[in-house]
Amino acid sequence: MTSVLGAASISALTSRPSMTLSLYHSPNPNSPLHPIHLLPPELVVHVFMLGSVDDVMFPVLVSHVCHSWRSIALHAYSLWRRVSLSPGSNLDMWKERIYRARSCTLDIALMSGPCLELSHDMIALQMHLLAPHLSRSRSLDIQFDRHTLYLWNAALGPLCRPSSSLWDCQYFSSYDLPGCKLANQLEALTLRYPRNDDTKEFTLFGGFAPRLVRLTIQGIHLTWLPDLFGRLVYLDYTHHGFSNGQAAVNEILSMLQISCRLRDLRFCFVTKVERQESRLVGRFPANEVATLPFLESLSLRIDNADVEVPPELTTIVSRLHVPTLKTLHMLDPQTVDGSRHHTPFARLPALFDGLSLRAPSTTLSDLIVEGRWVEPLLLSSLVTQSISLKTIVVNGITQMLK
Repeated sequence: MTSVLGAASISALTSRPSMTLSLYHSPNPNSPLHPIHLLPPELVVHVFMLGSVDDVMFPVLVSHVCHSWRSIALHAYSLWRRVSLSPGSNLDMWKERIYRARSCTLDIALMSGPCLELSHDMIALQMHLLAPHLSRSRSLDIQFDRHTLYLWNAALGPLCRPSSSLWDCQYFSSYDLPGCKLANQLEALTLRYPRNDDTKEFTLFGGFAPRLVRLTIQGIHLTWLPDLFGRLVYLDYTHHGFSNGQAAVNEILSMLQISCRLRDLRFCFVTKVERQESRLVGRFPANEVATLPFLESLSLRIDNADVEVPPELTTIVSRLHVPTLKTLHMLDPQTVDGSRHHTPFARLPALFDGLSLRAPSTTLSDLIVEGRWVEPLLLSSLVTQSISLKTIVVNGITQMLK
């Protein structure tokens, strides 16, 4: 990552030799030249880039240190690409920072803190600032911790345009389609709103994002289209919870069939509706599977205090064909730190049966299990079947296998 950042900055510097010359001409010619000013501008820019990774305000700080550093910072356009808005943000300041980024792609974040007031109008105003620049976004991260009515409507309204599925993209340029050019540069997207209670289904970017490869979503129902999510290699998916039973299974399997290029899948199933006892009849036959031929890492997570593995999760695992799987994570964030005694999930045998059926015995090399996923007899059976297993981690304790 640093090489990419450095290359972008160096190209900006080398295209302006007058800026480099100005580094050694202080407004006060009688002042002594500090040795730090003799560093190559490319090295200084690289240091600035590293600092801006941890502190979004770092470019502002270094640009106020001295004349030479300000000149370097203002001419390194990619130094200003990060845009991080919160309820207390100064929009005029961020507007100036976006201007300083010139034509660079942007890394945009829209956050809400647990102690800050959040309103529909505030989010709408911030999105009004960002809307003209969304087509330049390289990454977009929208996360809300507190519940507010119509929050997704305000945040995602500028991202939703007429669907490109109404058009044939083989015969039209993406620039000819309404809304398609919104996400031409987008590579990573994060949408998290765990307390969302709006069941509306959103179609983003006109259904077209040619470079999108990383997606993290929680608390949102999205229309899953091939031109939008068909190129994903990383997916962190928490089910929106507005469906369960066979309807949820069908929805998720359909998604995975579209996103068949995944290499890293992190999955958590939650439900916000009353669980149905009878299973719905879906369009997926019992023997139909979703094949992920490139998947190398699979993570299963339970975030609540339920004593059972959701039956939907068990069914989905039994329908996955993952011939190249190398790493399997079974995570339990609700586990009390330091405790080694947990009551295992009641439906673990059914889930392990599905894993034994689908997990390849010749490629799985790493197994990480914690909390209520731990059941010694079932783990022992899985380890015995996985002849290529090299490492097993149980509740933080690592065991290397021969």
